Amino acid sequence: MTHTNGNVAEKYTPLHETWTKAGPVVSHMPEERLHEMQEVSEASIGEPGAMSLFGFAVGTLLVAIPIAGQLPQSSSLAAMPALLIFGGLAQFIGGLFAYRKGNTFAATAFCSFGANNVVVSTFFLFQAIGLLPTNSDAMMYLGVDLFCFAFIALVMLLASFKLNAAFVLVLLALAPGYGLSAVADVGGSTTVTEVGGWFLICSAGLAFYSGAALVLNSTYERTVLPMFSRA
Repeated sequence: MTHTNGNVAEKYTPLHETWTKAGPVVSHMPEERLHEMQEVSEASIGEPGAMSLFGFAVGTLLVAIPIAGQLPQSSSLAAMPALLIFGGLAQFIGGLFAYRKGNTFAATAFCSFGANNVVVSTFFLFQAIGLLPTNSDAMMYLGVDLFCFAFIALVMLLASFKLNAAFVLVLLALAPGYGLSAVADVGGSTTVTEVGGWFLICSAGLAFYSGAALVLNSTYERTVLPMFSRA
């Protein structure tokens, strides 16, 4: 359908819903125009994923080592500054830039996992200075938090199958890592929790690879480390 504005004939597109990486968009614009705007948005800002993946990897690795039984649990407090600042705040900021880039998947993942790292680090820091109790009831809440994030990781895993194998593997290790790591906090087996710690270590290692791939591929403008994208 067209309508005339003076001597100019303009094509009219009825209001419709179009799905983009940023989510559903209800607009009169043609789908081609919306996808073009999505591409412009992606190209207008640097890729925040590499820094966010490195923040996730460092924080996850530092807390996973004692969970896996490789260091005493009492040593976890030494990892809290890195978990709070790099794994938490920096990763969360990267997620905000992913929202600006129009990438709902990356924004949801980095903001969620970054915020959780802030929660976990402040939980242990508050316990260390006596603002929170150290009894089993308090740890139960931490366990519930980890179970919730195991579910979030599972949802992100299902979404990642549309993207690339590198992200699939990170989340494939992360979901059971969160879930199993929470078992001891809710009164279960510490052995199961240690297995969860090893899953977290694997997830951190895979995140290091994914972050390195994003940096190197972007810098050299070619595939240096493959991420096995579906595109």
